[in-house]
Amino acid sequence: MTDVLVVLKVFPDSDEIDLDKLAEEISKRLPTGYTVVRKDTEPIAFGLKALVLYVQMPEQTEGGTDVLEEKASEIEGVSHAEVVGLTRLGF
Repeated sequence: MTDVLVVLKVFPDSDEIDLDKLAEEISKRLPTGYTVVRKDTEPIAFGLKALVLYVQMPEQTEGGTDVLEEKASEIEGVSHAEVVGLTRLGF
């Protein structure tokens, strides 16, 4: 079984949200086998930035990436989260 790399874009409620703390909280709530391997920020508009997380997870996961989006969206300070990319790791 191989893993996939998911690019998850997390949109905060406001520009006052600490994106580093938000990334830590999301990382803590990930299911077993999920790992944040990289984090970036991306400007949206008017000083607001989105958090972009690169998450490695098992390929054969029940529910696919929906679980990841749901876990991130449940956190206080998150407006919503969406998967914007997915690639298979290994052969």
